[in-house]
Amino acid sequence: MKRFAFAMKLKGEEVIPEYEKLHKEVGKDVIDAHKRSGFNNYSIYRMGLTLFAYFESEEPEKCFEKLSTEPIMKDWWAKTNPLMETEENKPLFIPLPEVFHMD
Repeated sequence: MKRFAFAMKLKGEEVIPEYEKLHKEVGKDVIDAHKRSGFNNYSIYRMGLTLFAYFESEEPEKCFEKLSTEPIMKDWWAKTNPLMETEENKPLFIPLPEVFHMD
């Protein structure tokens, strides 16, 4: 299993409550879409407007492509994209290199 981390950014302080509310109430259909796309052990953390995400996958480089084919994601991104910086109607993310890991 490979580890993968990335950063995303919210558009402003005013969207933080809505972004966090959506994730507290995330539906099983969105979670299942992520699992079918290869996401395991997925977490998102926030520091200010910056979001830090982490997941594990056998093929992390293919997860986002697979996720974009899931019908529920169009609905989910319609809710979250107005709150985040996006590109081509998908959350804009910056891959983060791993500099340390301890098991």
